[in-house]
Amino acid sequence: MRRHLLWIGVCVATALITAAGEETQTNATLRLAIDLVDGSRLIGTPAIATVPVQTSYAKMDVPLTQIQALKIGDDHETVTLNLRNGDKLTGVISLAPIKLITVFGTVAVGIEHIKQLDIVLSGGTGQKGLILWNRLGSESEVKNSRVGLGGKRDAGRFVEGRFGQGIELNMKEPFGVTFPAEIVPASAGCIEFWAKLVGFPATITQGYNPSLIRSDSPEGSGFHLFFAPNDGAANGGLCIKSRLGWAGTGPFGSWSYAASLKSAKAGDWHHYAIVWNGVGNIPNVADTTRKISVFVDGQLNTTTSNKSPEEQLFAPGNAPRFGFIGFPTDAIPGASIVFDNLKIWNYAKTDFNDRTDE
Repeated sequence: MRRHLLWIGVCVATALITAAGEETQTNATLRLAIDLVDGSRLIGTPAIATVPVQTSYAKMDVPLTQIQALKIGDDHETVTLNLRNGDKLTGVISLAPIKLITVFGTVAVGIEHIKQLDIVLSGGTGQKGLILWNRLGSESEVKNSRVGLGGKRDAGRFVEGRFGQGIELNMKEPFGVTFPAEIVPASAGCIEFWAKLVGFPATITQGYNPSLIRSDSPEGSGFHLFFAPNDGAANGGLCIKSRLGWAGTGPFGSWSYAASLKSAKAGDWHHYAIVWNGVGNIPNVADTTRKISVFVDGQLNTTTSNKSPEEQLFAPGNAPRFGFIGFPTDAIPGASIVFDNLKIWNYAKTDFNDRTDE
């Protein structure tokens, strides 16, 4: 029996738990999503509020509201807790069968049957400012966001992703996964996700503008993130169109996918983020008049922009939904885009050091 386990950051245990608690909204409704060793999955309201964890130096009762995910070891005793503030706790768990209120009644699940347990905050914001988190890894995960409103799968298939599974869209499909546009804050916010281009040519051809994410509102009243040599407003590379302005990696011209990603390999996984602030400046962007910018792999990607007098990302009433699309004006044969781990924040977030932590 393993009893001697290490916890990274032992000296700051109390501070860690306190900080996690400060970043958790108290008005969130807790649900547990339990992956069982036999491949089943249960989602319901728990009858427990804390998880007891024995570390090498002390026993801790960790509130569920501070936990993002809990993974059980093969010995059914060791446990790893990923906390919502990005920290990690490892120890031994001693837990009675968990009573879970599900749609088909109350069930008791023994720890020996659990592979992974995720804590879903519905109606709250989880981490401070986080208003949507969807893993995009299965039909159930799309419908049941870890934080915020659920989505709808319209097309695509689930394949290996950046974290677990993601959704792949070929270039002939319309929206793959959509969400109500009411989720997106109008005046300031951040949309971040992971994506990988599969089977694309080296050069972006005019008229073939592969899209990543957009709203389905009329042209000029929503937003659209896509690749193009010329977006129609003197921008090229990775471009964003919105009411807050049009922007690109650089001026229009001959663009490759690699150059659009600042010489990175287009076929690798990359982290994309749309950041906007219609009523103030965007942190870490020198041009304080710019209202919208794109970050790739944690770094500012946008260098050209066209200013706008608007102060909201959407025109009121013109954006019923938004989602991942992945198709150009005409299809690129054999090409596809895989998407994973969508998050939306209610402020202009530009610190993406947490991007590699799901």
